[in-house]
Amino acid sequence: MAITKQARRVLLVTLVIWATFGSVAPGLTQQPSFEELAKRVVGASIGVKPGDVVVVNGGKHNLALMEDLAIEANKAGGMTTMMISTDKVDRSFNVDVPEAYLEQEPKYFVEWLKHVNVWIGLPNDEDNKAVIDGVPEKRFAKAAKAGQIVTDSLMNTPGLRVVGIGYPTKEDAAALHVDFDTYSKMHWKAVNADYSQISAKGKALQDALRGAKAVHVTSPAGTDITFAIGDRAVYLNDGILTPEKMQSKSFLERSINLPDGRIFGSGIETSANGKVVVPKQSCRYDPMPGISFEFKDGKMQNFKAAKNGECFVSTMAPYDGPKDMFAQFSIGLNPEMKVIEDGDADFRPGFGEGVVYITVGDNQLLGGKNKTQASWWFPILDSTVTVDGKVILKGGKIIL
Repeated sequence: MAITKQARRVLLVTLVIWATFGSVAPGLTQQPSFEELAKRVVGASIGVKPGDVVVVNGGKHNLALMEDLAIEANKAGGMTTMMISTDKVDRSFNVDVPEAYLEQEPKYFVEWLKHVNVWIGLPNDEDNKAVIDGVPEKRFAKAAKAGQIVTDSLMNTPGLRVVGIGYPTKEDAAALHVDFDTYSKMHWKAVNADYSQISAKGKALQDALRGAKAVHVTSPAGTDITFAIGDRAVYLNDGILTPEKMQSKSFLERSINLPDGRIFGSGIETSANGKVVVPKQSCRYDPMPGISFEFKDGKMQNFKAAKNGECFVSTMAPYDGPKDMFAQFSIGLNPEMKVIEDGDADFRPGFGEGVVYITVGDNQLLGGKNKTQASWWFPILDSTVTVDGKVILKGGKIIL
C-alpha cells in the first residue's frame, strides 16, 4: 500500500542508516549467523518483552534475517507483524502513482504506531539506485511533506523502541564503486564491533561537547567553520539501548542502529560561520566533486561544485522551509567502518571512526528549529575538531 510505504520511509530516514545499507549472498564466510544476530537484537539490543507489539520491516532480499528476527521476537513473547517491501513496488510508487495520491497523509499509520512497542527496520530495497533513478525530486518532496505527520508523531510517541539493521547488497556496492566482498566483510565486522569501547569513547566526546560555546572544525581540504551547541542535546548512538534510554522521552534516545557508533546533535542553527570544502561527494550516485560553500550566521551561501552541482540545486529546490540552514553535526565512532575513496569509490560512512559530517536542513527530531523535509550531509575527512579550546579530534583521530 502506497501510504504505508511512505510512512515506513520516514521511519527509516530518521534512523540515518544511509551509510551502511546493503545484501549478503548465501554462503559467504563473512555473513554472520542470522539466528544468533536475531537473538542478540531481540534480547540484548532492543529488549523485547512479553506483550510487546513488534514490527519487523524490510525487503524480500533480507527475508531470511527478517524471519529469524520475527521468530525470536515471538519466542520472547512479542506479538509480531512482518512488513515486506520489494524494489518493483517501491519503484512503481516513485514513478507510477499519480502525484495527487503522493500527498495523502498516512493518518491511520500515526494512530497505529501508538500501539507499537518495537520497530525493527531493515533496508526496503535491494537496488536503491535503480529504485530512484530518474524520479523527479518533486515527487519525493510531495511524499515527504505528507509524511511530516509521522515525524511529528515520533516526537510525541513515548515508549517506541527502534533498531535499524543495515544489510549490504551487491547492487549498492556497485553503485558506490566498491568491491562487494570488501564492503560486506567490513559491514558485518562493524555490526559485531566492541560497543563497550565505542560507548566509552562516545561518552567522553559527549561530555566534551555538551554546552559547548565554540566547536571549531578544520580539514586539510580547506574546511574552517565554527558553531555553538549551547543548551541543545548531544546524542550518542553506541549500539546499546539501556533501561534508562528505553524510558527516555526522546525518540532518538530509544533508537539504535547496527552497525552503530556516532555522536551527534543539532547545534544552534544561526551560530555556524565559516567555509566548508568537500573534495569528493556524489548526488544521486553521480560524482559531485569539488564542493565548497560558506555559512553566514547559519545560512548556506555560495554553493559551488566542480561538476554536477546542478544536481544538488535541483534536488533541494522542491522543498520548503529552512533547507539551507545549518542543521546538525556528527562524529563517527565505529573503528570497523572505513572510508573507501580510491579511484571512483564513493563510500564515506557516517559511523566510521573520526568521520565528521556537517548537515543542512531538517533537525526536528534533534530538538532543533529547522522544520523541513530536506537534508544534505557533507563529509569532512581527516578533520581536527576543537571544543572551547580543547582538541578532541586531530587528523581524523579521536584523541580523548
